[in-house]
Amino acid sequence: MSTKAETDVVIRQATVADAEVLAQLGARLFEQTFGDDNTPENMREYLASAFSVDAQRDELSDVDRAVWLAVGADRTNVGYAILRRGTRASGVTGSRPAEVQRIYADRTWHGHGVGNALMNACRAQATAWNCDELWLGVWERNPRAIAFYVKAGFHVVGHQSFMLGRDVQQDLVMSTPLSA
Repeated sequence: MSTKAETDVVIRQATVADAEVLAQLGARLFEQTFGDDNTPENMREYLASAFSVDAQRDELSDVDRAVWLAVGADRTNVGYAILRRGTRASGVTGSRPAEVQRIYADRTWHGHGVGNALMNACRAQATAWNCDELWLGVWERNPRAIAFYVKAGFHVVGHQSFMLGRDVQQDLVMSTPLSA
């Protein structure tokens, strides 16, 4: 599956061969998003575990996950999303939920439709999987992302903890129903 965002960004499904690319991109965008609000030690510890090439290879090999890369006209990777079916959190009530596990766009691409294109890919795949609810966790201290999700039709249904290194943080759990 490959779609085009409004600014010549192509959204393409990632494969196991993209594990190294995804590890580098994921770590870069996560640190870009949260680095200023966390200690370097906690950030290093989290990045090393969550974005290793082996961890990305495992995620890309998982039949219950789908992963997309957003690629600019100059062939640089500017964002990505990971969807996982069958997970749930507090407040998720669907019988066949799917989690937007990660969705990030390089900050220089914010406002250019990359996030919308990635979210559309997630919705389309969740619908193809016959899921009835789309949900995600978002750090309670990330107002820009929360506003994006509200605009995309999500609402707060619960809370969950997130470990960043040794720091326990609180996420809002947000969800939206999917049409049958």
